[in-house]
Amino acid sequence: MERWDEAITAYRRAIKLESDNHLFHRRLADVFQKKGLLDDAISSYQTAIEINPKSCWHYAALANTYVQQENLSEAIPCLIQALRIKPDMENVHKNIAYVLKKQGRHNQVRIWKYQKKLPKDWLEKFFNLTGNWQVTSNSSKTNITRIQVSEYSYINLLPSQTIESQIYPNFQKKKAKLAEAFLAVVSEGKGCVDLGTTGVITSDNKLVTDISTGCAEIIISSSKLPPVYEINGTVAFLPVNLGINNYFHWMFDVFVRLDLLRRSNLMSTIDKFVFTNCSKKFQKESIEALQISPEKVIEARLFPNIKARKLIVPSLMGRQGSLRVTQWGCNFLRSLFLKPENIEKLASKQERIYVSRKLTPYRRIVNEEEVVNLLAKLGFITVTLESISVAEQASLMAGAKVIISPHGAGLTNLVFCNPRTKIIEIFSPKFINSIFWQLSNICGLSHYHLICEDYEDNSSVEYPWGPDIFVNLERLLKILELAGV
Repeated sequence: MERWDEAITAYRRAIKLESDNHLFHRRLADVFQKKGLLDDAISSYQTAIEINPKSCWHYAALANTYVQQENLSEAIPCLIQALRIKPDMENVHKNIAYVLKKQGRHNQVRIWKYQKKLPKDWLEKFFNLTGNWQVTSNSSKTNITRIQVSEYSYINLLPSQTIESQIYPNFQKKKAKLAEAFLAVVSEGKGCVDLGTTGVITSDNKLVTDISTGCAEIIISSSKLPPVYEINGTVAFLPVNLGINNYFHWMFDVFVRLDLLRRSNLMSTIDKFVFTNCSKKFQKESIEALQISPEKVIEARLFPNIKARKLIVPSLMGRQGSLRVTQWGCNFLRSLFLKPENIEKLASKQERIYVSRKLTPYRRIVNEEEVVNLLAKLGFITVTLESISVAEQASLMAGAKVIISPHGAGLTNLVFCNPRTKIIEIFSPKFINSIFWQLSNICGLSHYHLICEDYEDNSSVEYPWGPDIFVNLERLLKILELAGV
């Protein structure tokens, strides 16, 4: 209710009753911060930390207050401590980028945003990482064997079409690099997983930076790693730092990399396959489609520190400054799920499809009933892809000629569309991502984008990557007309 003075009085009374309750001190500090009483906020956050020094949230909030004061020297150690405890805190990541920018270290901002690599002086000061502590998969004089599968290549990108007077900048790129693909075989290597971070470590305790993800320096510098789970065999190590339960990240950041093992004739040599998590139906279905038996699967959430006689790590697409999606990855997914017998099971092909996100907690169309009614008059059916199998999703998309959807992981299934299928992707102006335009280019699809009006609701705060969307029906009709639908 923003009655800050009354809140301060209430929290102070609570603290008198329970002076060692760290959350009371933290909430009092939050109120001080809201009122702009930053010194008082800092004092209360520090008290909360003294009581509970293991809370990442206390350090993150204290760092945020120092950032507000432009006291960067005090903010940095708090950000580092929050990162050590919980490496995937989005607000901490943003504040690290802000601090680096304020220090004029613009190249380091870019490296942090895309590679989550901290500056060398920070690593030395806060992580005690000096000397020769890191290598890459192609470094000489290491016990790493690198198997090259494909070289870098480039793809020309066709622009996305829109009713706006100018194409949005995210869709203006004319050429993109496709990553090289390789396998790194690390003898007596370790694979470690933490929140938002994975580290591949050699037998002489060096971090292999190009096949690790997130801020893996936290792992290599830690003295408190979980107990090692040793496997006397060959292990394929697949975990990544992003979206372990997200359909897109699973398919293109994790699963397609198994094709590199298949193309190198190494699948049959693998004793165990390590994934971060395999609890979702689409994860189980895709593993089954590749005929990997359940007894060969290890979940890193249960065994976060694995050592193997041979640790095989497929290359990471997103770490190379290139597209996350590749032509070979698309071909691999189509070969597994787009079977003629599955397509024949469909009673009739649905040529016009609207993909609903009503089952998700964010990035939904708030006036979806109006949108669905309008599209129904034009022959569109509405589907929620979460309710059907991957094979059924593949078959559904293969029969479509026009697909309309708000931006979301369901559009991963564009990989199963036939060339020249028309895609109309709907965005909030607060979150515009070009990944499915890139996928459309690789698959030869015709991509259109509709950027909707700004819409304020709680999802914008709770899910900054997923604000809900209000669709103007007149503008929707205009982009349908542009697409010839």
